[in-house]
Order: sequence, then structure tokens, then C-alpha cells
Amino acid sequence: MQRNLVARLIVVACAVTLVAASTAAGEPEFQLLFNGKDLSGWSPEPGLWRVKDGVIEGGHPDGGPVERSSFMPVHRDGQDTVFKDFHFKAEFYIEDSNSGVQYRSTRLHPQRWSVGGYQYEVSGGFATGFLYHQSHSGPHVRVGYSMINDPDQGGLLVGYVADQRWLYQQKFRTPNEWGRCDIICRGNHIVHFANGYPTIEYIDRDEITPDRKRRNDDGIIALQIHSAKDKFRVQYRNLWIKEFTDEFGEAQRVFNDRDLDGWRTPAGESTCWMAHAALRDERGRLKEFSSLICDGTGRQPLALEADHGPSYVFRCQVKSDDWKPGEDAPYRDVAGWSLLEVEVRNGKPRVEFNGRVRTDLPVPVAAGKVALPSDVKAEYRNLVLIPIVAE
Repeated sequence: MQRNLVARLIVVACAVTLVAASTAAGEPEFQLLFNGKDLSGWSPEPGLWRVKDGVIEGGHPDGGPVERSSFMPVHRDGQDTVFKDFHFKAEFYIEDSNSGVQYRSTRLHPQRWSVGGYQYEVSGGFATGFLYHQSHSGPHVRVGYSMINDPDQGGLLVGYVADQRWLYQQKFRTPNEWGRCDIICRGNHIVHFANGYPTIEYIDRDEITPDRKRRNDDGIIALQIHSAKDKFRVQYRNLWIKEFTDEFGEAQRVFNDRDLDGWRTPAGESTCWMAHAALRDERGRLKEFSSLICDGTGRQPLALEADHGPSYVFRCQVKSDDWKPGEDAPYRDVAGWSLLEVEVRNGKPRVEFNGRVRTDLPVPVAAGKVALPSDVKAEYRNLVLIPIVAE
């Protein structure tokens, strides 16, 4: 049953069948950002960063207070390195204070170690993994939230990637232990993971604010030492980055949170699909996320009406009792919700389920559209399409 469901879980646009041994051509690989010996390739503020026992350590050398925050960028060939679309991952250790990983950021002064931009929050507690706008005016994205930043509406909460209470119960962040962060950026779409659990999803639509305000489509990566009156120490190790070479278009949610508008319901099978609308309180605050629900009694797929071209990334969360993901997947299923991602390049799909590439299974195909199977009892939420406009 598991094999059949994996093969049918998503029908993607192409006209050939993907064989078991096929992989995406030119798939980028992870590259080390830290050699484990010294700070070559980084730009540290003197006296605040060092390498001890193969680990980057930040803080005052004698354990004293830190007057102001300091950021150490990746620095190569005499200048800060700019990254655009990528998957960054690292391990960190911190106790009572907080730190962060800046990305798509800019130096606020050419001779100072201060930056502005997106930040992955690193802490000893459950704030780990939220998105903070360092020195910027953009919205913060709390742990568990899926949010869109629109200049006309501000930060709009559109769903949940995980229930906070459930994450806390699972102890997704254990104090006084090494943790892992993952940051994935494709165009204006950003996701964070903490120890394999999804913590935020963010679509930034701000196109009008000048540089160093809100949205940046590229920028530097830097590690933070936070200002502290008492002793401060943070450690990082196993820092890797995989840079995507594609040019991504603007990400869009392909479910309007209300109904099936935008999807082509199979003829004669409309009753097997329903939309669970988002619930909001009298002040417009989200109380319950939306989802698409299939009872599994149909035969023809539910197809997306919009034309999205031959290359794109489609991602969503899916819940189905018929498929229990493996425990060794890089990303964890969250209260029964798993992460499905399909990357299509000129009609050839590459499927990941909770971060694990499923090249061992044939993938069914249909010409023209992303389509969800109607013969699988399942629920879908946070459906996002990211066009690949150039490869």
C-alpha cells in the first residue's frame, strides 16, 4: 500500500515516465563553509570569535560581557560573499542567551560588524527557528506560522506549518544540547527548520521598499554574537551550503483558503473533494488553518487550472493514514503532517517526502498540470507553487 500511495501522491506535468534510477540533472551539492581549523573564509570582529576543538566559538574571550551585537560574515577573496538561493544548514550550541544566523543581509556600515536582513533565531529555548528582521521593518514570523508579507496588508498569517503546543510537547528544541538549523531560500519563498521540524514558512512580496528595508533577494550570511551584560557564548559547527542555480519566480499559494476556485474538479466527482476554509476571529486573527480534503472515492485527479510552465517547485503538507514516512527522513512529520515537495525541470519530476528523495519509485505523469490524486484519502495544506523561470 505504501508503494502505491507514494507513486500516486502527486501527479506532475510532463509527458514521459520517470524511471527508478533517474535523478535531476545538475543537482547542486553541499559545500563546507567552515574548515574546522581556523576562520579562513570568514570576517570576524577581532577578539570576539575563535576556533576551539574544531568548533567556531563566539563571545568575549574571558567570558565577560559583550557591549553590542557583532556579526561575522562569510568572507572570500577580500569581500563579503553574497548568496541568493540556497539551502544552509549548521549545528549550534547555546545556553541562556540567544544568537542568530543572518542571511540575505547587508552590512549597515562597511567597517563595522553590524548587519540588517533576515535572521534565523538561535536560542536555548523554544524561540529557536523563528524569523526575525534584524534592523529592518519587516514582520517577525513566529514559530509554527506560515505568513505572507504584502506591502498593502503587512504580515498576513495564512496558516500553520506546525502547532506550537505540539512542537513544545515534542521538545523540538532541547536546552543545553546541540541543535540543527536549516534555511531554504528560493526566490521570495523562505522556510526554516529546527532539528528537522518545520518552524516557519514565509513569502515576501515586498517589492517597493529600498535596500536594507524588509525584502532582500540576496545578501550575506553571518553568525551573530548578541550583546549581553553577563557572560555570553555560542558555538557553531558543521556549516554547509547548497546554492541553487535556477532563477525562481514569485511564489504563490495555490489554494485560496476558502474553496476550490482555481482547481479543475473532476467531471462527475466533485463530491470527493471539499475545502475546509480558514477560521478567523472577529479581529481577523487566524484560529484554524485551511486545507483541501479528499475522501479517496474519485478516479480523476484534481488539477490546478493555472498555467505554470514546464519547470517549477510544488510543495505542500499532506496528512494521510495510508502513508507513514520513514523515521530516518531529514525532516520530521508534524502531528501527522508530512512535507511533500516536487521539483519539475522541463517536465521531469524529482520527488522529496520529508526531505528524502524518492528515486526508488516510478512517478506517474500527466500532461500540463499539477494534480492531486482523487483515489487517495488525504488532506493537504500550505500548497505553494514556485516557478522556475530560468535554469
